[in-house]
Amino acid sequence: MAKSRCSRFFLVIASSWLVFAAGCGSPSLTLEGTVTWDGSPVETGTISFMPADGRGPSVGGELKDGRYRVQAAKDAAVGAKTVAITGIRKTGKMIEAGPPAPAGTMVDDLQRISSTESCEIVDGENKHDFDLKSSGK
Repeated sequence: MAKSRCSRFFLVIASSWLVFAAGCGSPSLTLEGTVTWDGSPVETGTISFMPADGRGPSVGGELKDGRYRVQAAKDAAVGAKTVAITGIRKTGKMIEAGPPAPAGTMVDDLQRISSTESCEIVDGENKHDFDLKSSGK
């Protein structure tokens, strides 16, 4: 009899834990948009959304073909954000590769991109497009 009571006790505890764990999922939201540099998509890079006041977690993800899509816990994402964008894009020029490539080997010239922007993340749809400009434009 003590064995069945003990088994029922552990069954109740295990069931309660499973119900608790299933209900503890934090609501999430999606941050998405585009990033261009002088009108052209930034080919590859990263985007990070950091709390503007410096308190709390940051969220971020990959930037590919000028687009990003980041899933984030709602409580970590909502509010004013400082957005750090880094990336690389082809300039359209070819340059000579350095060693150890054979002399005369040509490769794409790459431009590094870095920008700090700001936005407001809200509880709901969050589409933020960033059109970055080079300093000469």
